[in-house]
Amino acid sequence: MITDSHIIDTVSSHHLFSALTDAEFKQLFSTAKTCKVEPLENIFHQGDKASCFYLVLQGHLKIYRTSPSGQEKVVEVMREGSTFAEALMFKNKPFYPVAAQAVSESELIAFDNSSYLKILKSNPEAGIAIMANMSIRLHHNLSEIEMLSVENAKNRLLLFLMQNIQDKDGNEGVIELDIPKRTLASLLSIQPETFSRLLKKLAKEGLIEEDRFAPMFGI
Repeated sequence: MITDSHIIDTVSSHHLFSALTDAEFKQLFSTAKTCKVEPLENIFHQGDKASCFYLVLQGHLKIYRTSPSGQEKVVEVMREGSTFAEALMFKNKPFYPVAAQAVSESELIAFDNSSYLKILKSNPEAGIAIMANMSIRLHHNLSEIEMLSVENAKNRLLLFLMQNIQDKDGNEGVIELDIPKRTLASLLSIQPETFSRLLKKLAKEGLIEEDRFAPMFGI
C-alpha cells in the first residue's frame, strides 16, 4: 500500500483521479505499487497480460511495437504526469498490444485495473474523466496517422520541430530533445540514417543549428 504523501498529492491532482472520494483513494492505493526502472528496462512486453495501467512520476518512457520481422516502431513517448495502458481495462482478457521501455531512469506507479474499474462503476465523474482522457489520446493518434500518411520525412521532421519550439524569440527558438535521436526518428517513422541526413541538410540550408554539446536545436 502506498503511503508516501508526495505521491498521493501528485496522483490526487491528476485529472483521472481528482474526482475520487477519500474512501476511493484508500481503495485505489491499497493495491497500487511504485516501481523504479533503469534506462532500456522494460515495464512490460508486447503480448504480456494487461493487469495494470501506469502513471509516470518521473522520467521518460517509449511505447513501441515490434513487427514480425523485428523492426521497432515507437508509437508514443510518455513523460512525467502521463498515464498509459488505461484503456485496456475495458477489454475482456486484455493483453498489451505494445511494449513500454524506460528511456531514462524513471519512477512509475502501477494501478490495478480491477480496483479502478470497481471505482468507476460507482463514480460517474471518474468515468467521465477517463473517457475524456481516451478521447484526447484518440484525437492525438488520428492527427499522427494523418501526418505519417500525408507528409514526407522532411516535412514530418519540420512539423515536429515547429510544434516543439521553446523560448521563441521573433523568428528563432530553441528545441530541447529529452529523448535519443534514434527514438525520435522511430516516432516520426524515419530511418535513423535518413534522420541524420535530414538534420545535416536542414543545417546546411540554414534552417537549424545543432548544439552538439547539448540535446537541443536552434531554429
